[in-house]
Amino acid sequence: MTRHSALAAATALLIFAACRDKSADDAAATDSALARDITLASQVSQPTPQLRDTPDSSPPVEQPLPEPKVVRRPTPPVRTPVREAPKPVAQAPEPVPTPVEAPTPAPAPAAKVGTIAAGTRVGLTIDSRACSDANRPGDKLVAHTSEPVTGTNGVVFPAGSPVVIEVATVVQSGSADSSTITFRVRSITANDVTHVVTGDVVATGTLEKNRVETKAADKKKVVGGAILGAIVGRVAGGGAKGTIIGAAAGAAAGAAAAAASAKYETCVPAGAPLRMTIGAPVDVGV
Repeated sequence: MTRHSALAAATALLIFAACRDKSADDAAATDSALARDITLASQVSQPTPQLRDTPDSSPPVEQPLPEPKVVRRPTPPVRTPVREAPKPVAQAPEPVPTPVEAPTPAPAPAAKVGTIAAGTRVGLTIDSRACSDANRPGDKLVAHTSEPVTGTNGVVFPAGSPVVIEVATVVQSGSADSSTITFRVRSITANDVTHVVTGDVVATGTLEKNRVETKAADKKKVVGGAILGAIVGRVAGGGAKGTIIGAAAGAAAGAAAAAASAKYETCVPAGAPLRMTIGAPVDVGV
């Protein structure tokens, strides 16, 4: 503090003390406080002013101000900016297709069936020769339909359809009229499908009647009978006449024996016509 400042402070204190209008006790306290303040003011650590003829050219020495305390705060770590991954752009959800119920399939239409009625008669043609002497029951033969076979719902077995027939019976006899051969049907194949068929088959054309034994065998029987008769006549004492009569009688007996032992067969020639009669209905898918 300078000299002028101290003087100014003392003057102000005096003026302040003079203006107070308090009681005596207060005045005494005030005087005491004033005296203390003056004493403190005079004790300012400044050089005692000296009266010099020359002005004091030395500037007052200013006390250095205390350096402010620098509070060092920890340097925050340098943060490296982290690049955030780009957020996926929300895409609109794909529309969920509404489940469509599959239509209930319509029931399959009932398969149409045609029928060849029982009792239907069909003309056939046999492919190979068949004889009562050469064939036996169970032998299989092939024939073909000579005409189309029609049924219900448009079912048709076309002409020329193969038919499997089987020898049913054979009879050999000593007379041509007594020998016979019969057949039965087993199946018909039409439109590449084979159908089991039952029924009878008879020959409708001319049949062949043949003797089974040969004529040479019959001749031997006649000659043998004549010789035997001649011997018998001569032995009986008939002489030449008896021999002739015996030979004639023997020949007749031989012929009769040949006729008695003869056998005939009945044959159906290849290509002969037959007639088939269906015994049970034949169902055919349309």
